[in-house]
Amino acid sequence: MSRTGADEARSTPPSAWHESQRRAGLHGTLREMAARGTHDKVVALLAQHSPPERAPDALDIGAGTGALSQKLAEAGWRVAACDLYPDAFAAQGIECRAVEDGRLPFPDAHFDVAIAVELLEHIEGHEGLFAEARRVLRPGGLLLMTTPNILSLKSRVQFLLTGYPYSFPSLDPAELDPVAQHITPFSLDRYRWRLAQSGFDVETVDVDKLQSSSRALAFLIPLIRLATRKAARESASVREQNSLRVLLGRKLFILARRREDRRLDRPAAGAA
Repeated sequence: MSRTGADEARSTPPSAWHESQRRAGLHGTLREMAARGTHDKVVALLAQHSPPERAPDALDIGAGTGALSQKLAEAGWRVAACDLYPDAFAAQGIECRAVEDGRLPFPDAHFDVAIAVELLEHIEGHEGLFAEARRVLRPGGLLLMTTPNILSLKSRVQFLLTGYPYSFPSLDPAELDPVAQHITPFSLDRYRWRLAQSGFDVETVDVDKLQSSSRALAFLIPLIRLATRKAARESASVREQNSLRVLLGRKLFILARRREDRRLDRPAAGAA
């Protein structure tokens, strides 16, 4: 991490979660913070849709300790990273810059690929993140993001019984650290809409694994599809939300391509 990134990080309010990691001696230790296999799936999807020999420059947004950044570098991409807390970044030979005031600290049209792994559920105002991702991506660049799948059968039944979808437990109003809680349980339909409003076209939706708990509830699928047809207009988006992989998958992987739209272009604010 650069000295500039370290200095900027000190102006960010402290994170209770990061402080707990520091006390446990884990701060700045390179490790995969997402569910096991998430990073391998990200690398495989990017290799399929935007391989490093064709689109070499990748940005890891919300990079954490840098485990994904390192995997991407080892696979051939030229990697840069950014995070609210860049002092936790531990990948060697890769710069991690501090994010301040919602701005990604990079110039316009600088990357071929931007990745946001397990970030969306921790933030509000996704339009700001998507606008910044669009700004730093080159024309036709790809945004790959992952988030817990609240549309799985397990999640739907859990919400019916408890009022809380999968991976989104009760929020603590006294907890101000966004890293510590999942606060935005969005459906695939809502992400499609928000991405379209922000100048992205979704190209691929995938999942990491099929949950055994959701498989056990597969008998509900005909009822869900019938109820959805009665409650919502028939559309490709509705069918996608009730597709077998989405109903059984644990985590969503959404790959969207930057669309040309001059109305959405926003200039960098002093990024270099």
